Amino acid sequence: MRESFRKAGVPLTHQRLAVYEELAARHDHPSAESLYESLRKAYPSLSLATVYKTLQTLHTLGMVSRVDSPTAQARYDAIVATHHHAVCTACGKIEDVFDPSLDRLSAPKTAGFVPAGHSVHFHGLCAKCAKTTDKKKK
Repeated sequence: MRESFRKAGVPLTHQRLAVYEELAARHDHPSAESLYESLRKAYPSLSLATVYKTLQTLHTLGMVSRVDSPTAQARYDAIVATHHHAVCTACGKIEDVFDPSLDRLSAPKTAGFVPAGHSVHFHGLCAKCAKTTDKKKK
């Protein structure tokens, strides 16, 4: 991480490091707001704007990815290796999906399109929301 920041000419502050470490420790694909809430007690001088800027910097450096969400908030993932997501359209929960057959999908043959990678997102209901929906139907 230090090397990536140094090469980009970006100072690695304790706040930036804390944002990355918190994101890397989580698997719930948090929003910037969620990360801020988790960190603000330990880092009282941390602002929400700093969290947003840090996530943008980490994304630009290829250290985190943004994940589509049914909510208006961007969600973030510290796993940048090829993987996919199952997204609950009811509660917004996002789960990682590791499936080599999805990794081998070919890019669409569109004139002039040069793919840089891909990620498959499955949209539906998580187990908890599906169970709640089933109970309401009965």
